[in-house]
Amino acid sequence: MQSNSLTKEFRRMFHASQRSSQPVPIHSSEPIGGSVDVAMTTIETSLAALKEASSLMSKIPYISPVAGLLLQVLTMRDEIKQNKEEWGVVMRKLGRVASLVVNVGESCQKYNLEENDLPPGLRSILRSLQNELNGIESLLKQSAEIGYIRKALLRKDLLRKVKQYDGELSNVLQTFQAELALDARFEQIAERRKGIPAGPSGPSNVITSIPQEPRSPQIFFGRDAELAEILHMILTGIRGSHPARIAILGPGGYGKTTLANAALTHPQVQEQFGGARYFVACESVFSSGALLVELAKTLGILDGGSDASWSHIHAALSSKDSIICLDNFESPWDQAGDMRDSVEELLSRVTALNSVTLLITMRGTMRPGQTLWTKPTLAPLKTLSQGAAREIWEEIEQNYDAAAEELIKAVDYVPLAVSLLAHLAQATSPTLLLKEWKQSQTKFIQMGQTHRLSNLEYSIQLSIDSGRMRANPPAKDLLGILSMLPDGIHTSQLGRFKEILVDMDILSDLRTLQQCSLVHVIGERYQTHPIIRHFCNQQEVISSKYKDLLQDFYINLASSNSSEAQPKYHAEMVLEINNTKAILFDLLKSNYGNNSKLIEAIITFTYFHGHIGDHSDKLISQTVETLQQRPSDTSVLIRCLQAWGRLYYYASDIENAKAKMQEVERLCSSSPYNNSSLHAGALKDLSEVYQLQGALNEAEVSCQKALELHKIANDVLGQANDHSGLGDMYLRLSRMDEAEASYREALKFHKIANSVLGQANDHSGLGHMLSRMDEAEASYREALKFHKIANDVIGQANDHKGLGDMYLRLSRMDEAEASYREALKFHKIANDVLGQANDHSGLGDMLSRLDEAEASYREALKFHKIANDVLGQANDHSGLGDMYLRLSRMDEAEASYREALKFHKIANDVLGQGTDLHGLGKVHMERSQLEDARSMFEKALVMHKKAHAPVWQGLDQKELNIVLSKMGKATQE
Repeated sequence: MQSNSLTKEFRRMFHASQRSSQPVPIHSSEPIGGSVDVAMTTIETSLAALKEASSLMSKIPYISPVAGLLLQVLTMRDEIKQNKEEWGVVMRKLGRVASLVVNVGESCQKYNLEENDLPPGLRSILRSLQNELNGIESLLKQSAEIGYIRKALLRKDLLRKVKQYDGELSNVLQTFQAELALDARFEQIAERRKGIPAGPSGPSNVITSIPQEPRSPQIFFGRDAELAEILHMILTGIRGSHPARIAILGPGGYGKTTLANAALTHPQVQEQFGGARYFVACESVFSSGALLVELAKTLGILDGGSDASWSHIHAALSSKDSIICLDNFESPWDQAGDMRDSVEELLSRVTALNSVTLLITMRGTMRPGQTLWTKPTLAPLKTLSQGAAREIWEEIEQNYDAAAEELIKAVDYVPLAVSLLAHLAQATSPTLLLKEWKQSQTKFIQMGQTHRLSNLEYSIQLSIDSGRMRANPPAKDLLGILSMLPDGIHTSQLGRFKEILVDMDILSDLRTLQQCSLVHVIGERYQTHPIIRHFCNQQEVISSKYKDLLQDFYINLASSNSSEAQPKYHAEMVLEINNTKAILFDLLKSNYGNNSKLIEAIITFTYFHGHIGDHSDKLISQTVETLQQRPSDTSVLIRCLQAWGRLYYYASDIENAKAKMQEVERLCSSSPYNNSSLHAGALKDLSEVYQLQGALNEAEVSCQKALELHKIANDVLGQANDHSGLGDMYLRLSRMDEAEASYREALKFHKIANSVLGQANDHSGLGHMLSRMDEAEASYREALKFHKIANDVIGQANDHKGLGDMYLRLSRMDEAEASYREALKFHKIANDVLGQANDHSGLGDMLSRLDEAEASYREALKFHKIANDVLGQANDHSGLGDMYLRLSRMDEAEASYREALKFHKIANDVLGQGTDLHGLGKVHMERSQLEDARSMFEKALVMHKKAHAPVWQGLDQKELNIVLSKMGKATQE
């Protein structure tokens, strides 16, 4: 085909002659010719040349759709209103691409080539180019269609996408320009079709350069184990004639490149391979053709075509043992369909050579196919240890302090984040950086450059924008959802989330996120890394649709009455407790439409998480602070303060519980609304605190006042609960007749109120105090029946525990053990840590096999620590003391009683302190330390008098008399 003058001018301007021996420079952002006018002229010329050549290329496979898209995109240049400079760079590169497309099209026409005649590498390049042009066209349309205000809001995102396409076009150009003798190659193809053997590629087609050696990392901490594993695979493979194929995987910023360089520059590797150690940077490579070019450049050769180039690469790699690292290999590999296949095929060519040891670094958890990787494979990299992160900081800047410690912990010891923070600390103190972190999170952790190694958010964005993520857009929605949930999604909850997110293929999306290292399975939960979570929440990755669905689910979950929930829903509430708390926090900070519903949910949820041993008060304290800062219903504030006080009560923080409940009582007394039920509730709470302090007279007065107010308010359920509380108190005072009367009165009112749960608790109280064991057992059985009706798992567990206690008193040991183990089963179902602790304690009390008894007490102690139950820990130590006393292990008995005494003092448990002192008296008496024994029994007697415990007072006096008698005899002797 003869070219006219326009086509000649087109080629002259772009330096794209098919006989050119040098590639066109592609990285400059300056217009060709040095001015904008010239740049615009080149685009006009490009359009004219494409139009002229389009009729000739219309029937050429692969070329025709690319040419058509180029025409469309270049025609749209006048619609660009924003990011003009960046788009200008892209358009100029498209002009150069157009030059090469026309060139290839003319050559195909000239030699009458068919679809299958095109080299596979060239077909791959053209398919890649078609994908990029489709994306650019779509982005241009999007930019033209959206309004000015929305365009301003999306400016950052649009600019990022423009720069992404700019980088990808650079790779397409680079690969195209490696075809330095296109006409000669096509002529060879045509001759092969005619049966004429092609002549060998001459050395004049090869450009040689000096390969660049890998660089030894100057800062390298915390990866010694992984380095040793890699070195073992490399050196063992060499000796065994099976060169290693190693994939270093993991999230962005975890130090994969640093680890690879450390391996390549290790003395043993240097000794083995000498100068044949190659590091190929693939970050800007997006096709097999471009990868071939980079490999050839790194090896110091660059020939005139893909096939010929591979022959030179093959020859170079076969000539001696070498080791190659393909860094950031996800860039060429993470493509769709044929593109990925062609990259994997090229990789398999390299790994088929027995002279080549291969390392690749890749974001994610998947290794490319078509390659047999050395086993056992290297596990994906995890974050660093605290010590290694600190070493990195101190290597960069010598100002490591408590603020720096908090910072590296906040970023979870991710190497890139730690390194960037340490560099920022060279100019800004760790204290100020910590303040900035709390305000800006990941946003400020960058060195002012848009590069994966200098900008944390850019590194994260690369993973989110990866090919695998683009191929599965809903995965990004799921990432946004997971970023709102600090505990992620428990594996047992996947079915539940499928019900909530009905249009989402959760398993497929999770798989994509795992492959991209954006989600990990930690324990039994799918979770995002904290840094990624912070980033996604700042960028609002989640759509409003899914955000609303998520908020509705967690508000309803928080609003559920746990005592009435079926077992499976109670278990769900436990599994989702941290996620629920996070969502409620977010809603509290936002302008949530239904504020009253939110506050009610927070109050209900506070009682629940306090009941299961989570005593954090951040949510309820923030709620109270929010209510105090804006006009609100006083009754709502009172109920929030009540919930806060109960939380302290559950945590055995009696002083703070008392302070909060007294504050509630004052508010109720001074409130103009005169809400008798609220006031009565506050007094009832105070009564329980007084009971725990051993101030039983004050407790009785407060509970009686509550009862009077509930009567005035005609609150039947309130009266029932007051009678039940009085029953608990009289039982504590050993006033059994009054206790029984109160429980029966409570039962009457709970029946009137139709409170199944209340009736269950009353029967349980009667079972606990009745001395007639047949009646006690019957009451526990009734309690168990009602707790089953109410679906109260914890209630059933406590009934079994009560039966165990009763059987223990009757010395019916087999039944006692069976009941305690049944209680333990139900407390485990309910995930009730405190309940499990008490069950283990009960087993410790009754087991005759002392080794098992000791193990049970130790388990009880462990669970009471988890539940932060001071009183429980005190009783466990006391139980251990009793056991050691029976075994005559006096030193251990004394140590246990003293620990018990310490904890009973913290809990203000006067009765417990008395029993501990009594136990210490027994220890001293066994040792014949009579003076010490007398002192302990006298102190125990004082405490038991304060606790109104007549039975214990009798025991103290009895032991004291024995000691005094022994002391008298000793004096006489």
